[in-house]
Amino acid sequence: MINISYYCLADNENCLELEVFKSLHNENFRNSYNLHSEDKLITHLYIKSESSTPFSQNELVDKELNKDGDNALPLVIINNEIIKRGDLLTVEELSDLLGIGISIQLDE
Repeated sequence: MINISYYCLADNENCLELEVFKSLHNENFRNSYNLHSEDKLITHLYIKSESSTPFSQNELVDKELNKDGDNALPLVIINNEIIKRGDLLTVEELSDLLGIGISIQLDE
């Protein structure tokens, strides 16, 4: 099982890494991935500006916020371990983690 949780301060739609994660967080994608992969994918996206409750309920996140405040965000937790602080997973990191090719097209 791969359980990925993103804890973000705000929903920044201009952030490429967040938009890529949102596409993986989509129920249709997860269902398709789970059909074709040995690992089950579970994703969570928490936005502090929308609700701070999940941030205080997670012991790891709460500890980081008490130590560094909102400067600790974003946090990426995979299988109950903090993998990244202050930044999100890159497209390449997500691709490697899930064992799939991810390509993006940007409008210029």
